[in-house]
Amino acid sequence: PATRVGRKSARPQKSAPPTTTSKPNKQTIHEPSPTTRKGRCSPSAAHAATINDTGLRPGTSPDVPATRAGRKSARPQKSAPPTTTSKPNKQTIRRQSTRETSFKTKLKKAIANLVRVPSDDKSETAKIYNPIVNCILEEIKKMAVDEGEDDIFRLRQLNSGSYFENLKVDTTNEFDFMFCIYGQKLTLEETEPSLGMVAVKLPRKNKSSLRNYLTPDGYLSPKKLLNRFRGLVEQTIETLSAAGADSPFKDLEFKLMRQKDGCPAVTLNVAKKRLQMSIDLVFALEVPTPWPKCTKGWNQSVTHWPDSRDIRAIKRNELHLVAKAAPHDKDPDGEKLWRLSFSQAEKEIFNGRGQILSPTDASNHATLCRKDCLRCLKYIKYKLQLTGGVSRDVDFASYHLKTVLLHAIVKRPDGWENENLVTCLVCVIDVLVSSIETRHLPHFFIPGYNLFEPAIFKGLEHLDTVKDQFLRVKEDLVNERLPKELDALEMPVH
Repeated sequence: PATRVGRKSARPQKSAPPTTTSKPNKQTIHEPSPTTRKGRCSPSAAHAATINDTGLRPGTSPDVPATRAGRKSARPQKSAPPTTTSKPNKQTIRRQSTRETSFKTKLKKAIANLVRVPSDDKSETAKIYNPIVNCILEEIKKMAVDEGEDDIFRLRQLNSGSYFENLKVDTTNEFDFMFCIYGQKLTLEETEPSLGMVAVKLPRKNKSSLRNYLTPDGYLSPKKLLNRFRGLVEQTIETLSAAGADSPFKDLEFKLMRQKDGCPAVTLNVAKKRLQMSIDLVFALEVPTPWPKCTKGWNQSVTHWPDSRDIRAIKRNELHLVAKAAPHDKDPDGEKLWRLSFSQAEKEIFNGRGQILSPTDASNHATLCRKDCLRCLKYIKYKLQLTGGVSRDVDFASYHLKTVLLHAIVKRPDGWENENLVTCLVCVIDVLVSSIETRHLPHFFIPGYNLFEPAIFKGLEHLDTVKDQFLRVKEDLVNERLPKELDALEMPVH
């Protein structure tokens, strides 16, 4: 409290001397000092200029009191180290690794069991079906010569089907062969929209015996040619059955199966004691190059698979036309439309020495991984039909699964290795589920052709059951459980 009144009471109180005697830093020396009215620098004001409004020296943080003036006060404070979660110990890592290894081992073993045909059995069956097929082919050529049709029935034999693609998932002895008319000049008329079907006419220069099988409006009839082919096979089987005691077929029993509606194959059952086998002879026409217009754009992918080199290799394979029935409203009498077959191009992709599926994979690991994925899908479909989940009359076939796999490869060209088998399987299942949900599965080589088109696919209402089954398999795979659908112990042995 003031004790005197006057000038002395108005005088400012002297500030207490600073507690530290440190020398002012360069910033304090060069900092402009506030001046008095006369322009002179007041010592007390100069000292006050070094203090900011918060009572701290310049360059210091409001949260941390400054103890010294100078450079040390401007240094940033070290932040506290981030909190880290404890790492799993070696025992936990070892347990997880053991569990994952055990699951992968079980999965690989299950896949290996999907095809249980010993190599010795393959060799024994080949000794039976090869002579039969060769004999049928030669007998047809002889009869064609006798009847003046050797210009068209000098057939070429091609192996086809899952057995020769190493994609079988059961032990049934079923073998597919294509008997092809080749070297003919043909004119194709494509359908709009494309359903994988074409009509065939003969150009004027073609004076072959094919003209005997034209419809009144000038189209080459698949029905007439297939019936003619079946007749030739029947005559050949009669010759084989009547062979003498010195014939290599004396111990065999032949039975020509009834022709199924819309089926392009002639089926022959062969029995030798306890051995049973089925031989499908598919009649086909070889399509001259180039490929039809409906295939344009099949190779345009954002992932650039297949590349231009692969496309050239694939297109070197001829396309074929088979006498597969068209939708009733498109060709009621089966006299006009042929189905395009890309079996040889697909065979090039899956069996082309690994160069197309994985150009840098010298050991074909990627090719094997993709085939294993397809085997799994086919076996799950087989079990679904075996348990009655989906009728065998439904059109959902192995070809749909093969198409799904090809689309999955386009979507994910890399990473197809055995150690990634679970991830790859999940990827393929995702593509399948998406296709079922949208009811849209484009043909791999004909982008405008939807394989789930209601006009051609019978049993669309059953696709949701298929989807649910594969989703259960996916859940098991993600949780490292072996799906019961891949248990091959229930596989019937024929």
